[in-house]
Amino acid sequence: MISSRWIFLLALLFSGPSQAETITLVGEDDWAPYSSATQDYKDVQGLAPDIVRAAFKSQGVTAIIRPMPFTRCMMEVDKGNSIGCFDTLINQNTKDNYIFHETPLFQADMVIYGRQNEKAGLKLSDLQGKVVGTTIGYTYPSEFIANKSIKTENGPNEKSQLQKVAAGRIQYAVLWGLTGESILEKNPELRQKVKALGRVSRDSLYVNFSKKHKDGSKYAAIFEKGMQTIIANGTYQKIESEFRKKYRHYE
Repeated sequence: MISSRWIFLLALLFSGPSQAETITLVGEDDWAPYSSATQDYKDVQGLAPDIVRAAFKSQGVTAIIRPMPFTRCMMEVDKGNSIGCFDTLINQNTKDNYIFHETPLFQADMVIYGRQNEKAGLKLSDLQGKVVGTTIGYTYPSEFIANKSIKTENGPNEKSQLQKVAAGRIQYAVLWGLTGESILEKNPELRQKVKALGRVSRDSLYVNFSKKHKDGSKYAAIFEKGMQTIIANGTYQKIESEFRKKYRHYE
């Protein structure tokens, strides 16, 4: 016969959740060092996935993240095939199409790149009347999108924008700063011809959750609670500090 002591211990053991939740999200595969696919293309690495996993883990949810090109990532969420995708700006094109959490994942600088012989210190207004490289499917600050005097030319990825600047095909390109510096570090032939010239803005990035997925709203709320939890307990600061320390030579 099982003693009352063992019955009490068994009751404690099974009083919590019977099974941890596991969900699958999609993350950008080509936005190093913030979010990029691992070499075997089975996972995503960088600041964003580290924060996403930690926030969900604090709420008892295991987040599996599949790498995907950003445009397809957004389409999967649009269709309701995926719960959420990162990393996204809240702007005039996205604010009504997705469910966003209140606490940003992180902030990043949108930087202007041009030829080495160009004068630095540029700002958004200096792009007016110029041809500026952007990446297909990427989200950009509202003030950049709304400025119709800026002529944009789309390319398949951020490296292609720097290549066009280096070749003189376009005058400027706008990229996220750490991503631009990461590309230049890996491609010294581009660094000889291209440099950062100024900043468009500093923006907050988010996970965009699907309005069409049945669990989009549920996990957006869970994620927000998780973000608040890891900020309060110091986990967020630790992740960000380790990231900034690793890439401080870019800034």
